[in-house]
Parts: sequence; structure tokens; C-alpha cells
Amino acid sequence: MKHDGIRSRKIKAVVEYLQNALFPLAEGDRLPGFRTVMRDTGAGRRTVAHALAFLVKEGVIRVDPQRGVFRIKPAEKTDEIRLLHWRIGSLDADSFVGILFRALTERAAADGRRITVENVGSRSQEDIADELIRHGISNCIVYGAKISDFAEFLNAGMKVCMELLPRHTADNVIALRESPDMTVVQFDYLRNLGYSRIGYIHFCGKDVSLYPVQVMRLLDYYRLMAENHLPVDPGWVYHCKERYGDLEEGLLKIMSTVPAPQVLIVPGSSLKYLYPLCRKHKIRIGRDLAVFSCDDPHENFTPEVTMVTNDPEAIAENCWRMFSALSRGEKISGRSTELHIRIGRTVPSLKRPGRSETPVAE
Repeated sequence: MKHDGIRSRKIKAVVEYLQNALFPLAEGDRLPGFRTVMRDTGAGRRTVAHALAFLVKEGVIRVDPQRGVFRIKPAEKTDEIRLLHWRIGSLDADSFVGILFRALTERAAADGRRITVENVGSRSQEDIADELIRHGISNCIVYGAKISDFAEFLNAGMKVCMELLPRHTADNVIALRESPDMTVVQFDYLRNLGYSRIGYIHFCGKDVSLYPVQVMRLLDYYRLMAENHLPVDPGWVYHCKERYGDLEEGLLKIMSTVPAPQVLIVPGSSLKYLYPLCRKHKIRIGRDLAVFSCDDPHENFTPEVTMVTNDPEAIAENCWRMFSALSRGEKISGRSTELHIRIGRTVPSLKRPGRSETPVAE
């Protein structure tokens, strides 16, 4: 439907009004009458009639001249699943998210179902919900929702709605969450290798409230240092903001402390900036400074990075099992991902001079 011109803009406004009215209604419920729509939108009878005709064609309403306008259920696409995400930029096939989405799509296809991946960007909850309903989509997976009630809002109109690795901490719908123990695993590993001066670099952008999981990891760092009676120099912790544009400032601040930390816990996304900066300032990673990565950067670095990470293939398998159980009507609870340590050469043991890292069971 084109919306050029004043008249079409009026029709579009009425269509949006009716779509918003549709979402909370059950099949067979009555929409506001002509007079109510005209009063609320300021539109004339012909404009409202055109808007209703458009929604009839879309297959979401039925007009009964004697009784009113009613919501109808569009033909349900039971085999299609919409995977909604907010990723910025392209989904590289070899990236963590690229591997995760591909593996999840392959598992769905093996069961005769199809996953359609959609970047919803800055669209509103109402707009996305309306699109799903109009296209008969009743199954969705929400990846990385920025707000806590997004999936809960969609769930009202979905047969199955599940969250995959949400950024928030609210438990509104069934979710597969990142393991809450990432910092604990890192800390235990470092302590076993003899580290006591542990620094921390984290990234939460300008708005920390959008990254509660990252904040919780940082709080775990402070808690674990305190519980083990280890001092924390304020200069050992740095919060990067502008896509690591201030990482050099943070690195120099950290390394200028006396004594400087023996090891830094850093985001995987920071490594492509951190390595060149360390070379620039003649800081030898794995010798002058140990580096322990949170998450897998899926890039090759020299020396090879030691990291604690999730396996995207395993996450996809777990997610699909949970989603399939929900589709069968089974009652399940939320779960967390499993972590493993990928041993590189950036965290040498301090207990065994001249030796590389001690292997651990994964």
C-alpha cells in the first residue's frame, strides 16, 4: 500500500490506529466502531473505510455490516520461526553470532521447520508484534533483547516465544542465558596459576543500563577479590566507552600503577585493539602482561589467546531442544550456557617458571 499524498497519509494513520487496537484482542473480538475510530483519529468515514479495506485484504479483520468489525486469525505458518535480533552490521559467517544462527537454522531445518532471521533495529514492540501477527507467525526466538519486557510483550500473541542470550536479567519468559559464572571460572583459573594482581577492562558503552550482564561480571570481580583478601588498585579497572577509542588511555593508566597488575581480564571484542596497542608501547602479552579474554573473538592472534567462552554450536543445540520442548507444550525452566576454557599462550603459570599454562579439563 502506498502512502503518498495527504489522503494516503490519513489512511495510514487510521491503519496504524487499528493495528494497535488489534494486538491485544483475541480472535473474534470486536474492534472499535466507525464513530469511535473517526473520533479518535479525526478521520472521515471514507478514510476509515479505506483503512478497513486494507486490513481486510491483509487477512486480519472481518467486517460485518450489521454487527461490526472483528479480529480474525490469519493462516498460521506453524513451520516458520522468526529469529529476531538487534545486531549492528553484517553477520559474519565465522563470528560467534554467525555460527550460532547458522547452527540453529540447520537444526530447525533437520526437524522440518524454517527459521527466518530478522534484524528489527529500532522498531517498536507494537510494530514488530503487528507484523508477526499479520504474517501468521506464531513462533519466535528473541536474541539479545535490549529491554526486559520485549519478549514478554511478544509472548502475549505468540504460541511459543523464547529468549536466547538476553542482555537483561529479568526472567519474564523462558530463556537460555549466558552462564553467570564467567568471572568465577576466570578467577579460579588465575588463582590456580598463582595470580593475585588481577586487573579488569570492560565495555558497557555510554549507557551502562543496557549491559546488566557485563555489570554483574564486574561486580563478581570485586566480590571475588574481596573474598580472597586481594587488594584492588582503582587504577586496575577501566571502563571503555567509545568502541574502544579510549582503550589506549585505559591501558596506559593501568600499566602505570605501582605495582601494575599481572593479568588483565578483557572482552574478546577488545583484542583487535589491545594487541596493536601493546606492541606500540612495547608491552609483551604473555610475558610483561597476561591477558585473559571473556568470550571468543573468533580471530587469530599471536600469541594465541587464553579465553573462557561459550560454544555457539552447543548453545544452538541447547536452544533448539528447549524450543522444541516448548512447541510440544512441555513445561521447562530457563537454563544457562556452559563455559569452557580455551587454553592459549597469554596466561602463563606463575607457579612453574619456564612452563606454559597447565592444561585444565574442559
